[in-house]
Amino acid sequence: MTKVDVPKNCIAFFCSNACPGDIILKAQDWANSRSPGSRAVISGFHTPVEREVLHLLIRNSAPVVYVLARSIKGWRKPRAIADAMGRGSVVAVSPFEAKQTRTTAKTAAIRNDFIVSKADQVLIAHASNSGKTEVLARSVINQGKSLLTFPSASNAHLIEMGGGQYLSASSCAACDQNDADRPETQTHVSG
Repeated sequence: MTKVDVPKNCIAFFCSNACPGDIILKAQDWANSRSPGSRAVISGFHTPVEREVLHLLIRNSAPVVYVLARSIKGWRKPRAIADAMGRGSVVAVSPFEAKQTRTTAKTAAIRNDFIVSKADQVLIAHASNSGKTEVLARSVINQGKSLLTFPSASNAHLIEMGGGQYLSASSCAACDQNDADRPETQTHVSG
């Protein structure tokens, strides 16, 4: 295995499987606002909204850290990801050794914890009440990390627990700054 640089101050992106339409539109607007000079977005890009955001980030050549819930070894890269990796806008990493060849609920939870550990801020587009993403949101707050969400009546529970509202695609300057000058960390994975 080789070491891959992961920007220390990425912004993590998560969304529950079920997501209200108004939040989907806000997530799309946010992703469309990202550019090659934006901070890297780190995620597993597993849920439908996360996959749509990934598609938009790749289209905009925004920096992406794609985290697998299994080993990199033997992973068949989807064509869009392989092309973006070739252009240098996507880096794929995994916190798992070569023997972890399957994605499970347990490895997905480990992957999500890894993502949060690498992120300076965590944007949760939506978390279903009492779902896994809401549990993750509570963990983010308990770790003292910055939790952001989109303004919506459907996100009132995230805001009440301490998630700051992310008012618009351009309202959070820290989310859009380039982290080229930020210190790097390393993880023992390869893409």
